[in-house]
Amino acid sequence: MNMTATLLMIFITCCIVSIFFWRVIHPTLLRLVRFRLFARRDELRRLAIDGKEDHFSFAYREVEGFMCKTIFVVPSISLASFLLFVFRNLKTEPSSEMKRVRQEASERLISLLDESAKDAVVMMTLNSPILMFLGAIVALLLWLCSGFGLVYRRAEHFVNALPVEPYSGIAPQPA
Repeated sequence: MNMTATLLMIFITCCIVSIFFWRVIHPTLLRLVRFRLFARRDELRRLAIDGKEDHFSFAYREVEGFMCKTIFVVPSISLASFLLFVFRNLKTEPSSEMKRVRQEASERLISLLDESAKDAVVMMTLNSPILMFLGAIVALLLWLCSGFGLVYRRAEHFVNALPVEPYSGIAPQPA
């Protein structure tokens, strides 16, 4: 086989893999993460229904708003946008709202918030397959240095800073 045929075969293979990723793998994994967020939000609301959390509290409203924003906005954001935000805001402290949530919230609310921030990073990573491979190397280094917490705090800050149409309190529902 000559060089042209080999390059053509590689190009066609890359195209097929790309189409398969964007038409099958990406939508499937994105739905998986979104529905996990819906289940987590339902769990949060169940805590309020059962009286374990006060649904009028500041922490509850912020965590629910964070989850709704993650479900609604984050699936359309790439990892590159997130990384650009992180590098532009390296010196920025978390918002006063997030600090207050971490002070006032119960352990379960903080756990739900952390899990949602992790899912936000996963969704942004799925939207950037090339950066996904580079991110795997960085993730390995962060795992070795136990630095994942910083990434999740930055993801919280990023999602919290996202503009949303005037939030009406109506949360997105699963399709």
